[in-house]
Amino acid sequence: SSKVGDLKSLAQKSFGKGFLKLVTTQGKVLSDPDKSLQAAGLQDEDHLTAIVQEGKLAATSQAFALWCCGGDRIVTWSRSDGSSDFSGGDSSQIQARLKAVQEVKATDRAFAAILADGSVVAWGDIDPGGDPYDFADEDYFTPRDVQQVQANDGAFAAIRTDGSVATWGSNLFGGRSLEVQDQLRNVLHIQATSRGAFAAIKEDG
Repeated sequence: SSKVGDLKSLAQKSFGKGFLKLVTTQGKVLSDPDKSLQAAGLQDEDHLTAIVQEGKLAATSQAFALWCCGGDRIVTWSRSDGSSDFSGGDSSQIQARLKAVQEVKATDRAFAAILADGSVVAWGDIDPGGDPYDFADEDYFTPRDVQQVQANDGAFAAIRTDGSVATWGSNLFGGRSLEVQDQLRNVLHIQATSRGAFAAIKEDG
């Protein structure tokens, strides 16, 4: 039987748009491409609305990531010389974990995607942030309940909903923030230089 993904592909070809969201008359978004139309609750002569979404692009030094807000897929590519494994160009291992992507940031050789549930999915070279859970035994490294991410060339810094900060990536680029964790409370905004530093603005200014 036909699946949601088949219907979405047909709509994309019909409208000539790569990023579409299908919504039922009840306001339900059809987000699971592997679900059958029957399992999704669709019947003959049901009406759907196709909403065109804006594609966005992020880049490491050697790879690109194309995505849209709320989407469940990220298209990545890089040079054909095998560098994709070390620059974020190969995202095949993490595609199944991508649900309702809200934002994508990049270091020199890694990407990080914030999902709607506040979790983070990262891929690429581990040293500049390709695995945010590489230091999962340290709470201050673990990105959870994330609402904002910034990146420099070698590390990521994420603000959690409670105003605390999680960092991961190269220690030389600010990826380990243990020494200043006591100061990283009630943070409103983080800015990054390209060459290895982060600055945090707190509620008290």
